[in-house]
Amino acid sequence: MTKRPPKSSNSPGERPDECSLPGRVPSAALPEMVTPQPEHETEDIRRYVEGQARGETVVHLEKVKSESVQGRRMDVWDVHTDKSRWWVITNLTNLYPQDHFPSLDYTLSFHVGLMARLAERDSPGLDPNKERIAAAWRRLDQAQDALDLADEAEEFQAVGMRCREALLAFIRAVVDRSFVAPTEDPPKAGDFTRWAEIMAQQIAQGRSAEAVRGFLKSTAKATWKLVSWLTHAQNAVRHDADLAVGATETVLGAFTAALMRHESGEPDRCPNCGSYRLASWFRPELGIDPPYITVCGNCKWTQPEIEPIKE
Repeated sequence: MTKRPPKSSNSPGERPDECSLPGRVPSAALPEMVTPQPEHETEDIRRYVEGQARGETVVHLEKVKSESVQGRRMDVWDVHTDKSRWWVITNLTNLYPQDHFPSLDYTLSFHVGLMARLAERDSPGLDPNKERIAAAWRRLDQAQDALDLADEAEEFQAVGMRCREALLAFIRAVVDRSFVAPTEDPPKAGDFTRWAEIMAQQIAQGRSAEAVRGFLKSTAKATWKLVSWLTHAQNAVRHDADLAVGATETVLGAFTAALMRHESGEPDRCPNCGSYRLASWFRPELGIDPPYITVCGNCKWTQPEIEPIKE
């Protein structure tokens, strides 16, 4: 007959069994057990959760993860209320019930995908020049399509012509007379190299952008020389046309990225202290649209400017 193990009888005053686990720490007691965090961050998350989860009061919150996704910092907060528990992920801020999203890694991936879809949905209204820029990219697509079908030298030459058209279409879309000093004559419409130099000066200004500016100028000049040669190369081969398409894509990609960074007006570093610790915070009470401000985690500089944020 198999003997049963003796039952544990931990009556009051007796030592618990060695395998006994302590009970869960109450959420209200957790704030005393974690490292203090900047007040402007915790208050922003508290305000957001209590505004979105109506009827709930935050009793504890702590930042548990920070991750950079496509150059954008996202903070993850574990938030306890008197009724439930939430993940809150920033930039842009959204909240997810932990009952339905138990995995933090899955929730972060879901959030990244959701923000990407929202950005794509809203982007047509944010950039009035998007369609004009897209025209240059469409011409590059046409160059690639022509390359796929090309077999003879004259067809490879035609690829070079389409690459030239793509470069000129981009310049026509983004530059104008205002880019040139009033005392100077503007370049001719077809002078891509000179217009590219002028544009590089405009969208990559300052000593800190010297390397970027030099890259834009030199790459544009070399690419224009290459595609211009291809349009007249009677002995052109597929490799030549493929190189021209790749170089054109590099130029359009580099100039597009630099242009959008320049036009966005959002700094990569705090203009006040030089810190990279910039984040977007939800502030609906300010009555701005969208209801977010940029905050420096180091010196508390904000854009737009508001009352100093407490630490």
